[in-house]
Amino acid sequence: MNKNLMVCAGLVATLAGGIWGGKYWAEQAQIGTAAEAPPARPYAKAEPATARPVPSVLALPPGGFDPNVVKTATFSAQTVTLDTPTPGKLAYNVQQAKLASARVAGRVERILVYEGAKVSAGQPLAELYSPEYIAAQNEFLLSHNAYHTLSSSDLKELLDDARLTMQSSENKLRVLGATPADIARIRERGAISETLTIRAPIAGTIVKRDMDQGSYLNVGDSLMSIIDTRVIWFTGNLYETDIKGVRLGQAIEVETPAYPGRRYTGRVSFIAPNVDADTHTLQVRCDVPNPDGMLKPEMYATARIVTGNAQALVVPQSAIVKDQGKLVLMTMPDEKHIERALVQGTPRSDGTFAVTGGVPFGAPLRVVTQGGMLLNEMLLKQES
Repeated sequence: MNKNLMVCAGLVATLAGGIWGGKYWAEQAQIGTAAEAPPARPYAKAEPATARPVPSVLALPPGGFDPNVVKTATFSAQTVTLDTPTPGKLAYNVQQAKLASARVAGRVERILVYEGAKVSAGQPLAELYSPEYIAAQNEFLLSHNAYHTLSSSDLKELLDDARLTMQSSENKLRVLGATPADIARIRERGAISETLTIRAPIAGTIVKRDMDQGSYLNVGDSLMSIIDTRVIWFTGNLYETDIKGVRLGQAIEVETPAYPGRRYTGRVSFIAPNVDADTHTLQVRCDVPNPDGMLKPEMYATARIVTGNAQALVVPQSAIVKDQGKLVLMTMPDEKHIERALVQGTPRSDGTFAVTGGVPFGAPLRVVTQGGMLLNEMLLKQES
């Protein structure tokens, strides 16, 4: 039994020594690892990956490319008109608007024209029954008859008073809206007119009617709205990057989807004093002559605001490749290479593109007009 106890005691001692030794060596290993590892930097930022540049030159394969796939042409720099495309729509020129209103209270007896009608200045629009106008006519006739009665007498003072009274009553009729022709007709007939004719103050189009037949008009009430549509407004919005080149009085060309290929010219007449807080665009307004009346309010349109002249390489729109928001033009500096150039410029209304920067203008330049996208992809694959 003593022998068994001694064996057990030895096993326990051996196990304890193994546990203590394992713990000792594990601690030493942690200390060594901590000593070798560099100290951690709190809030360290990851180093940004450096983008590898895309190669700008591509060597042509033996025999070149299929001419049906890749086409080229040579272009020379020329002076072009620079313009800024501006989307927008058409609107009435409210500076050319007039209200046909009542100068005297009364009831609308007849309406002679309605919305959409084209009228000339002075054309009758409606007839108004007004007791005040009838009373003014009676006053005019009485003063007129009194003046003619006294004109054959020697009572000069009474004659002068009668003449002044007649002139005053005639002026009152004019203030109420009677024309010289209306007054002459009353004088010749010696009888009043039952209604007052309301006439168009300007030539234009009836765009709104505010009263119906039988309605009662007070002094100053609007009967109709008339606008001269021979000049119409274009209103558009400029992006912030385009603001610097736009000035009052600059020429514009307006095109509409309704009349493809037809251009209307005009001038910038208004630039808003502030940028819209929501869209970050600046409103511009242009006066556009519309002699034939083909342009209608609320039509969508695009105006090209002429901002100046510059030297540019005018190439087909198909020659410009768009790559991640950049404009790329493929050129051929020699017969064995294609060169990739990042360019600046603007599209033109005739389907071409004016390259204003990114390529040399000193000599004619051979440009890839078809297949540029394919060549750009080949350069990207060459980079990878």
